[in-house]
Amino acid sequence: MKKRLSGKVIIITGAESGIGKSIALRCVEDGASVVAAGLDESGLEITYRECIALSGEEHVTFRLTDVRDPDAIEELVNHTTSKFGHIDAAVANAGVVLGQQPLTEITLEDWNTIISTNLTGVFLTLQAVARVLIKQGKGGSLLATGSSTAIKVAPNFTSYIAAKGGVHAMLQALALELADKNIRVNTIVPGTTKTPITENIPGYLEKVGPTLPMKEVVEPYELANFVAFALSDDAPHMTGTLLKIDAGRVLS
Repeated sequence: MKKRLSGKVIIITGAESGIGKSIALRCVEDGASVVAAGLDESGLEITYRECIALSGEEHVTFRLTDVRDPDAIEELVNHTTSKFGHIDAAVANAGVVLGQQPLTEITLEDWNTIISTNLTGVFLTLQAVARVLIKQGKGGSLLATGSSTAIKVAPNFTSYIAAKGGVHAMLQALALELADKNIRVNTIVPGTTKTPITENIPGYLEKVGPTLPMKEVVEPYELANFVAFALSDDAPHMTGTLLKIDAGRVLS
């Protein structure tokens, strides 16, 4: 039986851990060839080895990539087309969190760090891949990771919320712009999710989980399952969508 993503080539940024790693694993499990990109070489190597165990070495590669650097993104795209011959989709997942910062204490350096990675990095990734998809003329899929905090805000995360809100708006604009080229554009919107970052904050998940309507935080594999569906041919007309998986956070 043909797997859902068989034959597709997918670039995934921020693939060294957490949500990005889970997306990479699910995509190769569903038959895709994956290029895992990120800044943590040891984390990428672990993702790479785990992906190989699922699909074989010929379907996986990884690249150290700073999504803030246009030249690094161009190299990532060129590496992908050189190895696999084409690109079908990209998941712009790379992002950073600096923790809670009151407005009056945010430095310009901190603001620029968040915006350059979480917003500009998404723009650069999707722009570079869209150029290839348009040239190929066969459509494709673009996806980025947003955040439920850009829908239901929380105090002291101004920079992060501004960046993720920008991602939500940008991807809806791109969905409209690229629709006639059969390029679908969607945003995955996680709620509080169990990742290495949140697990390293003492007591955070245990505190937040019970406050959610479903009383539990989100697991990365749930997001990965939804992403695999969104990238597949099972969703040929799904575009401009905010795919919320947040245990009901934005409803509370």
